Amino acid sequence: MIKLIIAIKRKSNFTQEEFREYLSTTHAKLVRECPASQKFVRKYVQSYTLPIGIDGRQLDTSSQGFDAASELWFDTTEDMRSFFFNPDYLANVRPDESKFSDMEHCVFFVTEERQII
Repeated sequence: MIKLIIAIKRKSNFTQEEFREYLSTTHAKLVRECPASQKFVRKYVQSYTLPIGIDGRQLDTSSQGFDAASELWFDTTEDMRSFFFNPDYLANVRPDESKFSDMEHCVFFVTEERQII
């Protein structure tokens, strides 16, 4: 199983709340309704940063490098490539990404998932 992890930095014109709302509703709906998602994506998860460290202490959210992470699972790297080059994705989902994401500061990890626990 191939998993793409995207560490997302929001655009500066979005508050944290506006960003979460947009990503979890508007963008999520576009991904969910994209025919390429039905064909190639096995699972899609969004996670949002919290203002706490691993020690439980409060953090200043402006000091965090990213605002969210998205994870997309694919059966193969070819399926991942097919998804991102699919005309439906390119026409409907891709243009939306730059509306809320600071694409220059997002980080993409293509991984092979191996469950340990």
